[in-house]
Amino acid sequence: MRTSQSLSAVTILALSSVSAFAADLPVKAKAVEYVKVCSAYGAGFYYVPGTDTCLRLGGYMRFDTYINAVGTFNPMISSVANTGFTAPGAGVQGFPILTNKAPDYLTRARTVIDLDARTATDYGVLRSFTRIGGQWDSQASASGPAGGSLYFERAFIQFAGFTFGYTQSFFDTGIDYMFTTPYAGSNTWTSALAYTAQFGNGFSATLALEDAANRTTGVQFAPATGTFSGGAALTGLSGIGYTNYQDGQQAPEIVANLRLDQAWGTAMLSGALHQVAGITPVGTGGTTYLGENATDSWGWAVGGSLEIKLPMLAPGDSIYFQANYAEGALNYLGLSGNFQARATGLGSIDLNSGFASASGAYYPIADAIWNGTDYAKETGWAVQGQFRHFWMPNLRSALYAGYVKVDVPANATYSAANIALLPAAALFNAGYSVNVTQVGLNTIWSPVKNLDLGLEVIYSKVDGSLPATAGIISGTTTAGTLTAFGGSTDVWAGGFRAQRNF
Repeated sequence: MRTSQSLSAVTILALSSVSAFAADLPVKAKAVEYVKVCSAYGAGFYYVPGTDTCLRLGGYMRFDTYINAVGTFNPMISSVANTGFTAPGAGVQGFPILTNKAPDYLTRARTVIDLDARTATDYGVLRSFTRIGGQWDSQASASGPAGGSLYFERAFIQFAGFTFGYTQSFFDTGIDYMFTTPYAGSNTWTSALAYTAQFGNGFSATLALEDAANRTTGVQFAPATGTFSGGAALTGLSGIGYTNYQDGQQAPEIVANLRLDQAWGTAMLSGALHQVAGITPVGTGGTTYLGENATDSWGWAVGGSLEIKLPMLAPGDSIYFQANYAEGALNYLGLSGNFQARATGLGSIDLNSGFASASGAYYPIADAIWNGTDYAKETGWAVQGQFRHFWMPNLRSALYAGYVKVDVPANATYSAANIALLPAAALFNAGYSVNVTQVGLNTIWSPVKNLDLGLEVIYSKVDGSLPATAGIISGTTTAGTLTAFGGSTDVWAGGFRAQRNF
């Protein structure tokens, strides 16, 4: 019995020794996959470990301060800049009305991340690009307090010549040396399905179907009005605007371009077709309720852009020109000062005195306007030029000048009853024109690589063919509906930007 117990003990000790010895043996470690540089697509790309996909991470952090402007240095001259016309507190407010409550400055901080992923395939490079982020605004929205929000700029896939997703409109070059988005000239982001054919030597052509929602200004049926009570105190007045009788989206934008990219610069011709669809008013053409019937036609736009590099003046110098014409497709002229919005009105009215004697300008604009039997398309043209000069490698300036004009045809906006109360409304019905003139200058200093500190100033003027008119078109002087149109106004705007790119 003792012998059996001894053998068992010896066996256990032997097995323990073997296990301990085995634990001390070297074990082959798993191979470590190091991040490798991907030089095929330029600087900053690295292979995603374990894949053949190259990825570049980038972005920027930006701080802006705007004076008499909103958004990205957008002067307070349009409905898109409504935040600037509306103070956070209560009272008379809203575009196009400016009072002593309107903010003189606004601030914004924004952070954006870029993700650019590319993979070589038998059909060429498969690319996906995303640019998203967040921002904080000192006045987040009209009548809104300070706050943060998400920011979305790009999300698209490119493969075998096709582009799918949200990107720069193929009508535009996307070139802009200014902080502001000029009111003269198209520069819009949109979702698109496009095909680009490359013919060699920098020559290409693109055909695209783009989301009409990002190009639709609207259609105007009735006057642009605001309601009020409280007599001269104008209690409850929150801006002036027209009811948009735009029909539902039925067809995308059809956009095409011919483009040439060379060492000396870029040239592009572009064209677009835009559906103009308006709901037929009740009582017209057998319509018994709003939305029963609609009428539609096609608007169109053409544009030309040219950028010429001027290294003979200084490395990095260049000059850029753009000219556009549109009928029933006003957003292709610019007019909004924003990549992602459409303006339905231009101007501002200073309401520091009584409404009837207020100074300033207001001109509603639309793709089409009701003429009594149908919607008549509005037309316009725009031209702009920009010049960028590098005083030193780390110090540059840009100069911008632009002019855009819209012609509104004869219409039936104001009724006979409206005209009886405000006779000048007959001038509006006879048709008018409105134009925006802008001149801007900025200077940007880069004390170290990827850091920009810049100042920009912009002069904007809204003018037109109608005299400044404001008055009541229904109700009484105590409570009712008022309207305004015509006049002229100008504003100096600008601000400061600090941006760190990576």
